[in-house]
Amino acid sequence: MKTGALPKQLDLRGLAARGVHIEGTVSPEDLPRLADSGIAIVESGSAAFDFRRDEEARHVVAVSVEVKVVMQCQRCLSDMEVAVDSASLMACVWSDEEAAALPATYEPLLVDGAADLSDIAEEEILLAIPVSPIHEAECKSAEQQAALETDAEEPAAVEDSGERDSPFSVLQRLKS
Repeated sequence: MKTGALPKQLDLRGLAARGVHIEGTVSPEDLPRLADSGIAIVESGSAAFDFRRDEEARHVVAVSVEVKVVMQCQRCLSDMEVAVDSASLMACVWSDEEAAALPATYEPLLVDGAADLSDIAEEEILLAIPVSPIHEAECKSAEQQAALETDAEEPAAVEDSGERDSPFSVLQRLKS
């Protein structure tokens, strides 16, 4: 099956009533909030949507998104690739009261008639990215490594005279 860009402005209720499956690609142009948060996409990712109705006639959407993003490692501050593979089961709701009444198995998807599948995929990616990404292996920047080597070369000389200075000795000297 050939996949292209995700369609825009779809009636999710109609799709759920017909049991439609939609697959498509997500590109950086489709995800402006992701770019605004400083996260770049390595290459176009994929998204799949399964629309159906459940036993209680709820409009349900099973969403799965796979994409690789570039984020900054919080340990060494260099760029790193993070694979995002997320899946969610959502129920379409039209008010906050309906969202509060949903069973715990569903995440609420607040819709106003027509919805943009790229927006739903982008929200899924934003929720799935790690808060503080770090490399799996130990990583240090060149500056950090140089600072550690300098500290290792010059061990601090500690004299142990057996007596500890009183914290008030400085005050005593100032007084006299």
